[in-house]
Amino acid sequence: MDVKPQRVRDPLHDLIEFSTSPFEQGLWHAINAAEFQRLRRVKQLGFSELVYPGATHTRLAHSLGVFHTARHLANHVRRLLGQSAFDEDRCEIALAAALVHDLGHGPFSHAFEVAMEKIATARGAKFEKRHEIWTADIILGNTDIGARLERGIGKENREAVAILLLQETPTDLYSGIVSSQFDADRLDYLRRDRLMTGVSHGSFDYSWLLANLEVDSVAFATDGENYATVDSLILGNKAFQAAEAYVLGLFHMYFAVYYHKATRSAEKILSAILVRIGQLVLNGKSSATGLEKSHPLVRFLSDASLGNYLALDDTVIWGSLPMMMQADDNHIKELSSRLLRRDLYKAFDVAEHFKSRGGAASVAKFRAALAEANKSGAFEEFEIFEDSPARDPYKRRGYDSPDALSKVLIRGSAGGPYQDLSELSEVVSALQKRTAYRVYASNADAMTKLTEIAKGVG
Repeated sequence: MDVKPQRVRDPLHDLIEFSTSPFEQGLWHAINAAEFQRLRRVKQLGFSELVYPGATHTRLAHSLGVFHTARHLANHVRRLLGQSAFDEDRCEIALAAALVHDLGHGPFSHAFEVAMEKIATARGAKFEKRHEIWTADIILGNTDIGARLERGIGKENREAVAILLLQETPTDLYSGIVSSQFDADRLDYLRRDRLMTGVSHGSFDYSWLLANLEVDSVAFATDGENYATVDSLILGNKAFQAAEAYVLGLFHMYFAVYYHKATRSAEKILSAILVRIGQLVLNGKSSATGLEKSHPLVRFLSDASLGNYLALDDTVIWGSLPMMMQADDNHIKELSSRLLRRDLYKAFDVAEHFKSRGGAASVAKFRAALAEANKSGAFEEFEIFEDSPARDPYKRRGYDSPDALSKVLIRGSAGGPYQDLSELSEVVSALQKRTAYRVYASNADAMTKLTEIAKGVG
């Protein structure tokens, strides 16, 4: 039978093609596995569509885009190194990892993980099942996609893909394509999320960055003495402004889109619903949740097996809300109704309120005053949620560990030595970690109490 190239039409990349090579045909076969197709039912931006109606793209679309972008980067590296120096095996491991890197995301990823952590903590257990670990379990487990990957890339490479995705920092040039401060994941989601939300934030010149991409040996040193060198991606000097725009764009997208107050309010509501359902299920009172014992969410909370986890996705949650609205538990009934109707808690932006009124010191006083008010029962009738999303715009790393491969390295001048972008750019070096602090109130009376506490602080 003739093998044909397979193509996917993508709103960001236009055509994403899987060639007739055995490797890419193997990846195409893996895409059709049940675990990968599940990503069609997990949205990339969770609740962001409540703010940006166009943001309905899925983690499946993003995963295909990350593979496509990683292949762009890898092909560029191949040209720079030459075929004889290029490691095809490690490249294939990186490309496969790029494709399957999001397999382990649960429904409404962030909100779900927060809820599971709270449930585990309440039981005195340590929360260990981050989505990266679920991803590795899916790849290595007795799964459809695990079997397909093994047939396509071999058993050893299947295991190597899981290991790569569990790494917190890159260890070589090829793993840096998948996970670093300048990786295929960020290069896809920053452009894709900007396109689908319709915002103007986050713009940068991807083509120019790629055109100025180089490979150089990064030296690691301790006490001034080099002990190892590793090849890494470097940007040429002409990409200086584009590199600045990339770092700034990523930073701006977090607070304009990912940490939007309405999105975070919806996440807080869902987390509260899941925590309450978890409490009832674990106490043998699942009937009060409005869900049947056979419901995927109840099954997972009763038995957190891989199979039960894979039965969960965004559509399961959305489809369950009408049932939860019939729950005997008033908390679940109220919150599920609000989420379905988009009747979100309103945000009191504490950090913004005190920006010109004492800054961090006043925020700390507000936190203390709010804690006292909670102790005294001031908010017993009115539920509130606290939220402190934070973003470090650029993690500055030393050269005494492989963490240095996570840097954005750039030439100081044409043909000159590379440096960390933060050492060359006054803009990047001036960026500071930003932490928002908001309190979400369930009604006007609760908001009035929060305003009174703020007035008391000054």
